[in-house]
Amino acid sequence: MFVRIKPALVIEIGIHLLFWALIIFIPIISRPDMRGFPQAFFSPGHIVRFNLVLAAEFYLNAFVLIPRVLKKNIGLYFLLLLCSFVVFNLILIYTRPFFPEPHFPGIPPHRPPGHFLAIYPLLSITAGSFAYHYLADQFKIINKKKDIDNASLISELAFLRSQISPHFIFNVINSAVALSRLNPKAVEPTLIQLSKLLRYMLYVTDEEKVTLHQKEDYLRSYIELQQLRFGDQVKVSFSSDIKAPEKTIEPMLLIPFVENAFKHGTGDIEAANIAITLFADDKNLRFSVQNVYNPVETDKDPASGIGQANVKRRLELLYPGKHNLYINKNEQAYIVMLQLELK
Repeated sequence: MFVRIKPALVIEIGIHLLFWALIIFIPIISRPDMRGFPQAFFSPGHIVRFNLVLAAEFYLNAFVLIPRVLKKNIGLYFLLLLCSFVVFNLILIYTRPFFPEPHFPGIPPHRPPGHFLAIYPLLSITAGSFAYHYLADQFKIINKKKDIDNASLISELAFLRSQISPHFIFNVINSAVALSRLNPKAVEPTLIQLSKLLRYMLYVTDEEKVTLHQKEDYLRSYIELQQLRFGDQVKVSFSSDIKAPEKTIEPMLLIPFVENAFKHGTGDIEAANIAITLFADDKNLRFSVQNVYNPVETDKDPASGIGQANVKRRLELLYPGKHNLYINKNEQAYIVMLQLELK
């Protein structure tokens, strides 16, 4: 049975391997040309021992001393760090290879003091472990913030979607009630259309995305329901051209604008007219709703505006920087135009 390894862990291991490969091979590649002199410092045995000590200092500081000691007791941390320096420095001194002193004409024999030379690589690798731990902490903070933000967005989106569904059902039922009073014979076809809409809401809107084909059918069903209610009182035109019906968008994203058009574009209005267009290709969707309205009309119910405010917020969350929403209310018409990039 295979254990699935997280991609982030694979990337982190790869970064460590690349780091140590550079630490090992850069000194070898950049060493001076000293042909004729012993090259004991570049023997495989010495390179392995030397870098194992550096690795021990790096990981001791990055994974033990800093997270478990430094954050609790800074004095104890520096004492333990100094002890590690002494121990590892002694190991490097007493395991380094011996080679005879080179003699140059006219220069007295001289061996450079080597007892403290090993401290410089240890200081450098310790500084590197500090940098590594700091960056690792910053990445953890960023990832944790992203997780919190994502959880908040998911919760907010779930709330917004749960909010729009009762609001829509409320409006549809009001339409059915009004139609039953005005034209009882039309109640049966109205209930058939209503059942289609409710089926869509129950079984389709639970999905994260719906296809453009489903969205088009849903809009058409809602428009037909409203036409049964208003009859000849309002002229409705709906044109659509979906070139990529398999493309998907968020459920209940377009219908609030159509609801708003029928709510405010009917009633005490002469020559009520609503025009709806829906066009989409494999990259972009363009949707528009235009209706005449009564300038002196007040809000028809206290919940008026919930639908559009809800859609605006969902667009900000789901399509940041990838949508344009234009809403204009002039003396003659109320116009909504939405363009968004399809994923």
